Amino acid sequence: MEKLSQIISKKVVSLKEACMVGYILNAVFDENYHFIIGYIISDEESEIEKFLSIEDIEIVSEEGVFVSSVFVMQNLIIENDNNPIGKIVYDKKGFCLGRVEECFLENNKLIKLQTNLCEILQKNIFSIGKDFVIFNKNNKNSKKTIKKYKNKLNYKNIEQKAEILNKINLSKNQSEIDNVLPVKMIANKSLLIGKTLQNDVFGFNNEIIAKKDEKITEKIIKKAINHNKLNFLFFSSK
Repeated sequence: MEKLSQIISKKVVSLKEACMVGYILNAVFDENYHFIIGYIISDEESEIEKFLSIEDIEIVSEEGVFVSSVFVMQNLIIENDNNPIGKIVYDKKGFCLGRVEECFLENNKLIKLQTNLCEILQKNIFSIGKDFVIFNKNNKNSKKTIKKYKNKLNYKNIEQKAEILNKINLSKNQSEIDNVLPVKMIANKSLLIGKTLQNDVFGFNNEIIAKKDEKITEKIIKKAINHNKLNFLFFSSK
């Protein structure tokens, strides 16, 4: 069984041109979340995002994802927010079952999701949207799953955070929200190069951007910018 987090951030290599095309930024699932249909590829130089169909992948190894030619890449016309990783899971009755930390695959087929509280089989997914995953489509085991995990220590914290965010979004317009949010600081990129990271830096989908004790390079900075993690890079280095 494969983990999606181990595929995301792999480099993409063209066999014909013998060059690096970019790296995998995100995964794209079919509308019913049975299979991965492709990946979002980011060009490290131009940061242009393109779509790579699963059918155009020759091989996936520990070293990277290999394709026949750079010309198999397609212009991005697919929404790239249907990756479940990072989304909060709710039961149809409103119970929170945690936040998705991993997707398990078998031959590109989604087998199950793993949250910080439990595991959810693909057949028990009702729907996945931009913000949340809805669990259980009239499944008899729903109550057992909820009862088993709802008393976890961090269960209430996750649910409360989600409820607070929902209330803010419903009760305040964007200008009001901006007034209570902290001012965004922009790190000086030139001061980062050569510094050493004190922590692992993760991207949007829990993929590793850079590892602890690694020296910061321009390549790492570009990845951090692409994932909106430049400030985190700044505060995690010395």
